[in-house]
Amino acid sequence: MIAFADFGGSSFLGIYAEASDALALVPRSASRRFVEKLEKSLSVRVVQTTIAGTNLIGALTTMNINGLVTSAFATEAEKLLLAKEFNMTALRDKFNAAGNNIVANDRGAVVNPDVSSRSLKQISETLGVEAVKGTVAGLKTVGSACEANNRGILCHPEATDEEIALLEDVLKVKAKIGTVSYGIPLVGACLVTNSNGALTGDRTTPIEMGRIEDALGL
Repeated sequence: MIAFADFGGSSFLGIYAEASDALALVPRSASRRFVEKLEKSLSVRVVQTTIAGTNLIGALTTMNINGLVTSAFATEAEKLLLAKEFNMTALRDKFNAAGNNIVANDRGAVVNPDVSSRSLKQISETLGVEAVKGTVAGLKTVGSACEANNRGILCHPEATDEEIALLEDVLKVKAKIGTVSYGIPLVGACLVTNSNGALTGDRTTPIEMGRIEDALGL
């Protein structure tokens, strides 16, 4: 199921929320309407929290069914809450905004090429998958440039054939290009998805909706 929403008037839903096939994280400030839409469209339980005292959960975390990687700036109280729900690690790297710098599903992860080898291993071990460095549309912030679930990948429209091939090889699903929210190419920053559904911005067009459904197998 695909549903429409906004977060405080913003279409960049992927900055504020993150999901796996089992659970979703949203800010404590999220409206009941937003939480209900996420629960219904993704068929998941929702946990409300902050990361580093902010609402930027989607930008600062990435997760799959096996675990969660978050920013080293997460507070001790936030880490304790997350550790109750996940196999969790805090990424101590210059590029520790995990949601922006990692795109992952339950089969693999592609990571900002500037992330250290130590952090790459940490990501791989926590998510329980192979983690490989790469770009999307020449962008190192791969998590904002594409969105993946266990059915497919939606990529920035300027992703190259080589980048798409790498994504497909590592994440073990097919990738297609597209935009969301009336032409925004940073699809990972605008979508929240899992294998059950997706939540997208109110301005997403019918053509974009069709592309989301097709690319993500929804």
